[in-house]
Amino acid sequence: MEDNKKTIRFICPDCGKTVEERRKELLGSIEEWVDSEALSSMVSAFGGSIPKGSLKERIDWLDHFANVWDYRKKQAGNERWFIEEDPVARANVEVITASVKELGLVDIETPLVMPDYILPLGGARRSNFARPETAKKVIDRMNIRDRKIVALSGTRPINDMERPFIEDFAEGAETEYEAISKGLETVFSLKGERFREERSRHENIYLQWALRTYEETYQGNTIQSLAAPSSDPGRRANSRDTFLFFLEKFQIRPGDRLLLVTSCIYVPFQILRFMDLAIEKGFYVDCVGMPNDDRQGTSFSRITNYCQETKAAINAVKSIADLWL
Repeated sequence: MEDNKKTIRFICPDCGKTVEERRKELLGSIEEWVDSEALSSMVSAFGGSIPKGSLKERIDWLDHFANVWDYRKKQAGNERWFIEEDPVARANVEVITASVKELGLVDIETPLVMPDYILPLGGARRSNFARPETAKKVIDRMNIRDRKIVALSGTRPINDMERPFIEDFAEGAETEYEAISKGLETVFSLKGERFREERSRHENIYLQWALRTYEETYQGNTIQSLAAPSSDPGRRANSRDTFLFFLEKFQIRPGDRLLLVTSCIYVPFQILRFMDLAIEKGFYVDCVGMPNDDRQGTSFSRITNYCQETKAAINAVKSIADLWL
């Protein structure tokens, strides 16, 4: 039977509106997502039922309930790629598969507007090649010219588990920053030695930062790689850290249009994590992903990972609700 359910996509409100209008519009999209049959079906499959109440009360309840999907904490040592299949998820694979597609975790691959900045996000294993590659596909498809490509990452060390997945494009890379820089060089056929680089070194690797600017361009688009310091010296930089550092270093202005490039499974979470900044500071943010069935050296197409990343999206919804509701 043909699936006629639409995908619920979080869309950044137009920059020409007031902050209050933009907040209201985004909260309307969040309410549609929270009240969707798709999310209700996923919750029901795990024995829950979203209660009545205000939007804030429903979000608070969901944020607590979603701990049932926290497999990173329960079984994986906090790393996504160690997640093992959950029997409840496996027993409800059809419901979850249909639900996460409607919730926007599967196939959001096309930007809504012409961006000024294309921002491949750093990650684990092969994503430091696949996300720049996806950015290039978007640039070619939309004939994007004379804009800025800036890869965003951190200085976390590459671990032994992921090293086999990067050797074909980033042999010898010691950090995520080095790996995604090599990914850029491979994807855009850059001569790796032709760049200038700013660096801030620190004995704590998580507090280091770097900015590499390549001499070569692609279709007139400048190419740079930015590694951000962490806001917490006890952990690696997270996506919020990298985005805030990017806003500062590149002096993003009201009306600028930013396109995040991640993996499809992370699209709702990633865009919501940055949406409050876009609305408060007056710029526009969009987010697209590489297909979840690409050869990424991950197991993220497994049904249990979809549950984990639905939890992440709910956590991001909760952060916005705490700010504005």
